Amino acid sequence: MNLKKLAVVFSIVALALVLSSIVSSGNKTQAAVTCSVPTLAYPTIQSAASDPGCTQIDVAPGAYNETVVVNFPTTINGAQVGNNDFVTRSANPAGESTVNGSNPTASVGVFTINATNVTINGFTVKHTVTIGAAMGITVTGSGSNSTIVNNIFDTIVSPDTGSQGTAQAIYLTAGGPDNVKIENNEMKNVHSNRSAKGILVGDNGGPNPSQNVQVKGNSIHDITSDTRGAYGLSVANVTNVSGLQVLNNNIDNLTGGGWAHAIGLEGDTPGVIVTGNCISDIVDLTVSLPEDSLAVFFEANPSFGSAEVHQNNFTNVSYGIAVHPALVSAFPASLVDGENNWWGSASGPGPVGPGTGAKVSPGVDYTPWLLFPAAGGACGMAEATNKDQCKNGGWQTVVRANGSPFKNQGDCIQYANTGK
Repeated sequence: MNLKKLAVVFSIVALALVLSSIVSSGNKTQAAVTCSVPTLAYPTIQSAASDPGCTQIDVAPGAYNETVVVNFPTTINGAQVGNNDFVTRSANPAGESTVNGSNPTASVGVFTINATNVTINGFTVKHTVTIGAAMGITVTGSGSNSTIVNNIFDTIVSPDTGSQGTAQAIYLTAGGPDNVKIENNEMKNVHSNRSAKGILVGDNGGPNPSQNVQVKGNSIHDITSDTRGAYGLSVANVTNVSGLQVLNNNIDNLTGGGWAHAIGLEGDTPGVIVTGNCISDIVDLTVSLPEDSLAVFFEANPSFGSAEVHQNNFTNVSYGIAVHPALVSAFPASLVDGENNWWGSASGPGPVGPGTGAKVSPGVDYTPWLLFPAAGGACGMAEATNKDQCKNGGWQTVVRANGSPFKNQGDCIQYANTGK
């Protein structure tokens, strides 16, 4: 090849490399740029989040006392991007990018997402306010297609005794952001005088409800309300929150001063799927009949008959699945498909059901139920699929597909080899 042809080839390759670094944004194009925090150019997260040229923002370990508003599509990575080993992370706070909300008097999130296609990954988020609502990440109606993943929300607290004295780790506002993914986060130590929530979707009576929200693989625990409700996930009393999926979450240690609902589907949720969740230790401090410490609750939810609730484990709750009596009366032919759940007893649910496990209300198809805790999911043990899993005591840590345990190593190996 002569020199001229070689030069042409190099030019084409160089052009291709340049073009590959260009991303489209609306009617404009911009180079993909990673901005690092803290640097001279970007001393704070907000300084980078104010530059639309920063298509990715990488944040070093350290404490950041600020409130961040994101108005353009970008990915914001903390030092623990991609890491959801929360036990190890909590033992090493120096390795975290910890963002402490800087506004203790206004009801604003530590992060507020006002744009589509924003990802927040690998942070510790804290927010203690003196008045108003405490919020970790707020996603407004402009924040569709956002992803909140691999974050620790720890100590989201409001002592305010007024009507705004609530706390929520993640809040999807009444503006209705769609296609939001909330995955593999830990939410803990959320505490307020009024209702406290791991995740809140919408506002009561709000417009434009969120569609196709996925809540998956999160650990939500130690949520406390002094006088009202404690929730793992709360869907506000709004219409048509369709396409909601609540999958493989671990929700435990919720304490409500008035009630406690692990998954409170207070609004209309057509086609909701609640599968593979481990729900335990839900406590209502008030004395009420019927009891109000509920795993999955359908309140002002006329679409409850389209719900699929399967392969969940209900332990130390008053009701595993409950439908508000007014709904049962209004829609007598509708039933929640609540088959194949573990109710805490092989005898199944009571008192409508025949068993001694967690209770079930009218309006629920609960038969058949699981005779053992659900395998897989958030808290079930994995199914044995090869003989090596059975050796050296491993047979005690795996189960059959139906959740039943093995008698010994030989029993486990036989199942792994034959499925019997």
